[in-house]
Parts: sequence; structure tokens; C-alpha cells
Amino acid sequence: MRSLLLTLTLLLSAPFSSALAAEDSAWSTTFPAESLATWLDAAPARYLLVPAGAESPALTQVEQALAAALRASGKASLVMDAQALGPVARADDATIVQRGAGFPVDRVLVLRLFPDASGELTQAVVTVYDTAGQPRGAFSATRGTALASRTPAAPEPAPRPMPSKPAPPSIASMDPVEQYEQQYIGFDELVAVHTRTGTVMSQSTLPYEGKFKKPLQGDAFYQKVGRTDLVEAYHGKMTFKTVLGVVGGGALVGGIIAGVAGSAANKAEDCDAFNDFSACFDRNWERADRRRAAFVTGLGISGAGIAVLAAALFINPHPVTPSEARELADGYNKQLRSDLGLSEDGKPVAPPRSPSTIQARFSPVFRADGGGLLLSGTF
Repeated sequence: MRSLLLTLTLLLSAPFSSALAAEDSAWSTTFPAESLATWLDAAPARYLLVPAGAESPALTQVEQALAAALRASGKASLVMDAQALGPVARADDATIVQRGAGFPVDRVLVLRLFPDASGELTQAVVTVYDTAGQPRGAFSATRGTALASRTPAAPEPAPRPMPSKPAPPSIASMDPVEQYEQQYIGFDELVAVHTRTGTVMSQSTLPYEGKFKKPLQGDAFYQKVGRTDLVEAYHGKMTFKTVLGVVGGGALVGGIIAGVAGSAANKAEDCDAFNDFSACFDRNWERADRRRAAFVTGLGISGAGIAVLAAALFINPHPVTPSEARELADGYNKQLRSDLGLSEDGKPVAPPRSPSTIQARFSPVFRADGGGLLLSGTF
């Protein structure tokens, strides 16, 4: 009886052992070392291999096959198992990586098995993390099918350069009419009129350059028309105007300070009716006189400063009148039209036509019945 049971046990266990051996052999050929190396870092690193999920013989076989391939790939200086991590069957990837960060490793490989359509655990998925928890890649394999090498990612196309904005054409490259329209000198008249009486309150003439009305402020107008003498005259009057403004402002402030200081220095004292009241009264009277004198002096200085400031404000730094400025601009515009070959109305001048020539030529003609001269010409 015992021999019969032993025989039946051997007969039943033999197929199961052969199936496990065949499955183990299939997983050992799933991870070729040279193909696995393409999915790892370029430089050798230290790896912690963690099989996650429910424990099973298939998971153990995949772990052993993958560990052997890692050691043979040449990309692993160290391959550690996950025994020191404790139970990780129900842990997620973040927890596994957090536990593995305390070990002397550079990468954590989380291995998980998934069933196929028939329910067998034939799909292996491996995710690679660094010790900071950042994913560094992943690959999957099917039992019995060799892992394919990773295809290098195609380089990203270089960004196309943005088309540069075309440079604006230079004035010299424009036609003469356009050059004149951008270089002539014109004027704008600004008039302030009283709304009730209709009288002109103020009037000013502002020169500009070209059809886009570029302002010609300060000495720019005189530089444009080529009058360096007027440029120097403008600068001289501006300097005088500035000096007057500084002197007037200083006198205004100085007069105010002098009046306040004189009043403070001659403040009246309190007099005692029983102790030399008459002398105290005289002293206060003298101090009042000095206060009045200081106030009048300060007022006079401030008034003079105000007058000087007003004079500086009303000084016109331009060395020519508006009518003279228009005359200068007219001469400049005429010279500009002449240089560009334009007429007075701003149109191109037609080149003079060359006089027509008449060419005549005489040729002798001889015939049997006589002869003569043949006249031919070009008109």
C-alpha cells in the first residue's frame, strides 16, 4: 500500500516540477543582458531590485532572472535584493522608493507581474526610480519573449530661426520724392485764443522734419540748416537764461531766510513793571525796529529774486525770429530739391532732350543710260 502511494505521489509531482522548470527557463531567456543594458544608465550604478505584489513562484523566478541579467549587463556595480525592506506586497512605488533611499544605492527597480488574458502571470513591468523618487524610465517584457533593445530617441529638430524683421530702407535707397518728403522742414503754428474775447493770448512756431513731423527742438533746427553760428548763439542765450534762473532762485530763498532769521534774533523780552520797566521798553522798541528792518530787507531780496526769475522765464533763447526761421527753412528746402533733382513743386525734373541731328550722304550712281547722284539721310 505504501509503495502504491509513493508511486502515485511521484507520478503527480513529476509534471508539476517539469512545468516549474519550463517556466523558470522561459523567464531566464526573457532578459538578455545586452538588451537590458540599453534600458539602464550609461554609467554603472548601484541597483536595488524590489519585487512588489503578492508573493508567488513566478515573481521569484522573474526576480532571479532579472537580477542575473543586471549583473551580466555591465551597467550594475551592485545589485541588492529587497529582503531588508520588509514586507512590500501592499506598498506602492513611492513607499518602496522611500524605504530604499536609506540604502547605498543609486536606483530602485520596482518589479511587478500582471496576468495575461488567460490569467497567468506572464507580463513583467519594471519601473526605475532614483532615490529622490523621480522616475528614470520603465520597460516591460513578456515571459519567453526576449526583451527588445531600446531604440534611441530621435533628436528633437532644431528650432527654426524666427524670421528677422526686414530692416527699414535707408533714405539713400529711396526715390528722390520720398527722400524729400522725409527730409524737408515744415512748421506747426500753435495759437492760444481767449474763449470769451477771441483775442490771441500766445503764439508759437514749432519746426519739424519730414512728413512724419519729427520735432526739431532746441538747437536741432539750426544744426539741420547747417548754421553753426546760430547753434553757438542759442547755447549762449540758454546759458545766460540758466544763470539768471539760478541767481533769481537763490535770491528768493535767501531773502526769505534772512527775514525769518532777523525776526527770530530780535524777539521781544518780557518786561517787569517793578524792575527797570522804562529801559526794558526801550530795548523792545529797538528790537522791533530791527525786526522790521530785517523783514523789509528779506522782502526786498526776495522781490529782486522774483524779478530775476521772471526775466529768465521770458528770455527767448532762439537767436532768430519765427519769420527768419521760415526763411532759413525755405532756403534749406530749395537746396534739398536741387540736390535731389526735383522741381519747385517737388516732382522729378525730366532730363533735357538731346537735339535731333540730320545726317545726309551723297552717292554716285552709274547706269547704262546715264548717271547721277543719290541723296540719302537720317532725320
